[in-house]
Amino acid sequence: MGSLVLELYEAIAAASGRMLEAARGSDWDGLLAAETDCARLVELARGQPANVPLGAPEQRRKHELIRRMLADDAEIRARLQPRMAQLEQLLHAADRRRRVERSYGE
Repeated sequence: MGSLVLELYEAIAAASGRMLEAARGSDWDGLLAAETDCARLVELARGQPANVPLGAPEQRRKHELIRRMLADDAEIRARLQPRMAQLEQLLHAADRRRRVERSYGE
C-alpha cells in the first residue's frame, strides 16, 4: 500500500512539473490539461488510507515531492499573476463596451 501512495505522489509531482513547464512557456491550454491530470491524481490520493506506514526512505521521498510541488505551485502562481491581470483588463473592457452599447443602442 505504501508504494501505491508514493507512486501517486510521484505522479502528482510529475503533473505539477508539467504545469510549471506549461506556465513557463505561456502554454495556457497545456497548463489546463496538466492541471486536470493533477486534480484527478490528487483525488485518487485522497481515496487512499491516511495512515499508510512508510519506511524512512519513502517518507523522505514523500516530503521531497511535497516540497517540490509547493515550489512548483508558488512559481506557477507567480507566472499566472500577469496573465490573470491581463484577462481581468479584457473582461472589464468588454463589460464597459457592453454597457455603452446598451446605453446608446448600438
